[in-house]
Amino acid sequence: MLGCMSEENQHSKTESATDENITGTQPQTTRDINEPITHFEMMIRAGQNDPALSGQVIASFMRAEVYFLSREKVTGETKNAQPMLLQNAAGQPVIALFTDLSRIPGTYIDAAPYGVQVLGATIARSLIDTGFVINPGHPLSFEIDAEGVKTIREDFNADGTFKGTSA
Repeated sequence: MLGCMSEENQHSKTESATDENITGTQPQTTRDINEPITHFEMMIRAGQNDPALSGQVIASFMRAEVYFLSREKVTGETKNAQPMLLQNAAGQPVIALFTDLSRIPGTYIDAAPYGVQVLGATIARSLIDTGFVINPGHPLSFEIDAEGVKTIREDFNADGTFKGTSA
């Protein structure tokens, strides 16, 4: 699934995604939980409102730090991270990715309590025959199937630039 993740992103962080940590990550304000809280989420919202921005949303994903959940703690010595797998509506495997720890539902934390922070580009380069869903169940979400992940790898550089553009 995610081969050699820790070697590709040695600076990835593993955090326990407990309710205590999630509550502590956000200031105690009365904000709308459906409002974007990261630049990537702002791009998701823009893409939802204007499908012509889909390439910019993917470019933003490639540069964004996202979290996946793991049943086991992931360290620098971990060779193959095993993220929590879900199935999409078509029954295909997808990993759940989150833009912020506060976006992780409690039921997911119960199943896989460790949040591993990685760059979106690391996910796109590492997934084989598996798609991903960003913020499952939240309005600021989208899904890319396995074929779409392959297309992202073919069309985008790790820094989010389109491979077809010349400098």
